[in-house]
Amino acid sequence: MLFLWVGRNDTPVPFSNETIAKTVGANLKRTQMNKSIKRKILRRKIFGLYILITSFFVFIPSYACTIFSGVDCNGQVWNANNEDGPEGIANFINVFPKTNDTKYGYYTLSYFSPANGEGGNIQGGMNEVGLTFDFNAIAYIEGFDLESKKKFTEGDDAILPHILGNMSSVKEVIDFFDNYWFQKGFLSAQMHVADRNGQFAIISASGTQMVEKGQPLVSTNFDICGNEDSSSCWRYPVATEKLTKLGASLSTMLSICQETAQNNNGIVTMYSNIQNLTTGEIWFFSIHDPNIIINTNINELLAKGRKSYTFSNLKSLKEANERKERKESTPVELEPNKLNKYLGTYTNMMVGEIKISLHENGLQFSSPFGSEMLYPQTENTFYLPNTSIRIEFVEDSKSNRKKLRYIEDWYWSFSAWRDDLDNK
Repeated sequence: MLFLWVGRNDTPVPFSNETIAKTVGANLKRTQMNKSIKRKILRRKIFGLYILITSFFVFIPSYACTIFSGVDCNGQVWNANNEDGPEGIANFINVFPKTNDTKYGYYTLSYFSPANGEGGNIQGGMNEVGLTFDFNAIAYIEGFDLESKKKFTEGDDAILPHILGNMSSVKEVIDFFDNYWFQKGFLSAQMHVADRNGQFAIISASGTQMVEKGQPLVSTNFDICGNEDSSSCWRYPVATEKLTKLGASLSTMLSICQETAQNNNGIVTMYSNIQNLTTGEIWFFSIHDPNIIINTNINELLAKGRKSYTFSNLKSLKEANERKERKESTPVELEPNKLNKYLGTYTNMMVGEIKISLHENGLQFSSPFGSEMLYPQTENTFYLPNTSIRIEFVEDSKSNRKKLRYIEDWYWSFSAWRDDLDNK
């Protein structure tokens, strides 16, 4: 699930919902995606302009999250999820060891950049004492009384890190949300939370529902606490039946991940995350790095210190990869005919339309968030001076379309595909 709010400066711009809907809705029109409002905080910098992604959640019923928890015959507690979303979005695992201000170390999951693995933009996570949570997108919940809840002293952006860094049980999380709430949002999502003791619960603006200890819990994209009809999601009965019949185990969790995975009309299961909350073992696999399953342990991750890992290279979880130092690039000269082949409109479901045009000796990159001049570094790679941002143009053999790849700090962040008309 991804949370979007569009701003242009360091200070948030107070867009109305109507303005946001027009901006983001225009980007998503051709994909015929349904939208509902969700608020969370996510900061990103693209070409010196800030995209503040909070307040507007783009909800597509055909994808979001399948989350499931259970206790096996030996009493070990399992949790897993599939993260579904648009093709061409990078995902990251971000590790935060314990500090003087927290009780526990933890890892989080994020979209686009490691920088988004902190604060209100966290997509899910697990800590070293076996507390985990993730979110399902659901329809916007009307009538929630925000005045009945307290504002968290440190702000919305500190809530999710506070939970992972300081709580060990589902009951603690429930008690927290009985008293506090996000001042901007958490109205079109539900939190699926599980702990090492075998307690599982759903928390949303509709209420809280904890299952009997030891009983399995499955959540997808309908409002469980609001008693919404589960038949709206095909993944729910698949996961429920398998977990009930076979019981929780690594093989069961893998099987459910595989059987509820999506890959249709640009919507894919981006990554899967299986956790043994009793032992701390974790399994990661992803469409970004096919045919690779990495088995690690929360303590092993924490021992390596504060690091982030891309799902595009899962082996880096096991290998000691040194980060490259950024060196300022020197522009090369390209003939106009070599520049012309990159011109056109490129689209990513979440980012929107990106227009590439000629500008002096390089290319002009224009998006809904601003424009910048790109200089050629090689024949197919362009850079923005004084930044770590690179744009690569490649041929996508799968779609037979030109594709641009946005890279920042050596990490691939997202891709966008050129419109069919521009490929002719």
